[in-house]
Amino acid sequence: RSPPLLAMLPVVRYDRVADYSPPRWRVLWVEGRLDCRTWSYYCDVRSAFSALHEVIRVSHSSVIEADAATGKCRLDAKRFQLIVVGPRYATNVVNALEPLGFSRAQLATVPLVVLQNKMYTSATELTGSVTAKLQWATNLGAAAGFTWLGSRKAAEFTASGGLPYHWMPFGVDASVYGKFAGNFTDQPFDIGFTGSSGPKYALRAEITAALRSDPARLRTYFGSWDKKNVAGGGGNRWFTLSRVEYVQQIARTKIWVSTTGPEGIVGTRFFEVLASGTTLLLCNRVNETSLWEDGVHLVMFDGMEDMLRKVHHYLSHEEERRAIVTAARTLVLERHTWAARAKFLTRATEEAVARHPPEVPWFVDGKLSPQTGPPRDGGKSLLLGCYMPTNTSHRYQIGLSMPDASSKWGAFLRQEHRLSNRPYKTGWSVAECEDACQVRGAPLFGLFCGGFCHGDAHMRGVCYCGKRQTDSQALRPSATCEQELQCATTCSLDDERPCGGVAAMALYLRQGLAEAPSAIAPPVASHRRNLRRPTRMSSDPPIQEELDYLRETGIDESLFAAVRAAAAGGVTGRRDALLATRFAASGWRCEEAQFHSTEVV
Repeated sequence: RSPPLLAMLPVVRYDRVADYSPPRWRVLWVEGRLDCRTWSYYCDVRSAFSALHEVIRVSHSSVIEADAATGKCRLDAKRFQLIVVGPRYATNVVNALEPLGFSRAQLATVPLVVLQNKMYTSATELTGSVTAKLQWATNLGAAAGFTWLGSRKAAEFTASGGLPYHWMPFGVDASVYGKFAGNFTDQPFDIGFTGSSGPKYALRAEITAALRSDPARLRTYFGSWDKKNVAGGGGNRWFTLSRVEYVQQIARTKIWVSTTGPEGIVGTRFFEVLASGTTLLLCNRVNETSLWEDGVHLVMFDGMEDMLRKVHHYLSHEEERRAIVTAARTLVLERHTWAARAKFLTRATEEAVARHPPEVPWFVDGKLSPQTGPPRDGGKSLLLGCYMPTNTSHRYQIGLSMPDASSKWGAFLRQEHRLSNRPYKTGWSVAECEDACQVRGAPLFGLFCGGFCHGDAHMRGVCYCGKRQTDSQALRPSATCEQELQCATTCSLDDERPCGGVAAMALYLRQGLAEAPSAIAPPVASHRRNLRRPTRMSSDPPIQEELDYLRETGIDESLFAAVRAAAAGGVTGRRDALLATRFAASGWRCEEAQFHSTEVV
C-alpha cells in the first residue's frame, strides 16, 4: 500500500541548501556507458556528487568484488549508504521489470534514488515509457525520484508514482562556462543559437528564420541542425562544437537565444549562458518563477516581434546588457551550479530516508508489478555455476566485444534474438534463454555478458544452447571468488538468477529431462539474497545416487575416485562432491579434480 500523498510531498527545495553541510556516503552509481563529450550533463552531475561522496561506478559485474577483510565472496550491504540510478540509464526504461544489472535483492536494505530522464513521450526520439519508469522506480523500492521537468510534473509524478518526486533543475559547471567572465571586448557576434531544429523544436526554426530575415543584418552565429539531415548528409548539416569551442563561442556573442524543450523543460543551455559572465540570455517565457527574475537575470520574449524588439534594445544599450549578465552569473554561483544540485540530491535523500522505518527493507520480494510466474530465484533449471573459457585468446576476444553468430563456447551455439519494444534489439533474460533452448531440445543453456558487460545493462545477456557432451577445452568452472562474481549479474528485475559476465558464462541444466539425473540437487552456491543454508537440506540427494549416475555416464576413473574420496570427507567434502558431480553431469571433463564450494552474495 502506498503511503499517503501528504506524507510523500517533498519538504526540501533545490534553492534552499546553501548552508547545508552534507554527510559523506559510499555510493553505488548505476549508469550506462557515457560519452561525456555528447552527454556532458550526465557526467557533470555524477562528478559533482563524487566531490561530496565516495562514488563507485557500476560499469560491469566486476564492481562486485571479494571483501578484502574477510576474503569472502560477498557484497555487504552495510558498505553502501546509497544507490543512485543515473539519468542516462533511467532514460531507456521501457518496462517495469527492466534489469538493474545486479541484484537489487542483495542490497534490499540500501536506499536507492532514481534521476529520471526524458519523462515525456516523443515520436522522434527514444524516451522509454513514462508509465514504466514510474512503476520501475516503485518496483526498485526507491526512496525518492528526481525530474528535470518542473515543480508541477514532480507533484504529478509523486501523486501517481508511489514515492516522492523532487524537481531538480539542471545545473552548470560555472568554472568551465565562466572562463571568460567579465571580458566584453571580443564579441564580434550580435546573437547566437545552437541546437537541434527538427520537428520537435518548431519554435527554434521560427526564431532563426526571423533573425536571418531582420533588415538590420545582424551578425549571427547559428549552429542549428536537423538530425535526419545530419545522418543523411543533407543540406542543413552541422557538426557540433567541442565543449571548449562552445564556451568560446558563447563568450564571443553578445546575446544568446535558447528555448524550452518538451514539456517546457528548462535545458542545460539556459544555465550555461547564465554562467558565462559575458552573454545575455534571451528565451521564450518560462513558467518556473523560482529560477530567476525576468529583466534582472535574463530577458524573456513573447512572439517574434517582441524578440526582435528586445534584441535591438539590448544591442544598443550595452550597460543594461552587462548589468543583467553580471547579475545572472552571481545568481548561478549562488544557486545553479552542479555542486548545489549534488547538495540538494543529498539533502532530499536524507529527508526520504528519515521518513522510512529503519527496520524495513526498501526492496521487498513479492511487491513487483506486474507480477510474474516463477519465484525470483527459482525457475525450471539448475544453475551449474559460473564458467570461464580456458582459451586465453578467446577470453580476451569476448572481453572486447560480443561474439558474432558463428562464435561458440565449445559446443554451445549462440541464439539470435530480436525484441521490438526495447531500446536495444538484442539480449536475453534467463527465462527467455531457458525457454528458447527448451524449444530447441537443448538440455544445457548459458548466458554471458549480462549486467554492464556491454556498457549498458539494458542490453541484457547473450544466450547459448548446448548439448550434453561438449568440448572439454572450451570452458572451466570458476575457481576463485573474483571469477565467480563475474556472473553476479541479473537481466530482469524479477529474476535473481545470474546471466553471466564480461568473460564468464552462467551455465544451467534444464531440469525434468529424461536424460538428466533425477537426483541432482539445487546448487550449493547461488546468487541469492540469503545464502546461509543449513548443512543438510531435505532436497539434498544421497551422494551415492549421483556417484552411480556418474559411473554410468562413463566419467574417467581419476575424477570418479576424487569425487568418491571427497564424499567421505564430512560436510565440507560432501559439498565439494556435490559441486563436482553436478559439474561432471553437465558433460564436462576436467584435468584437475579439485572442487571448492564458495559462499557468494
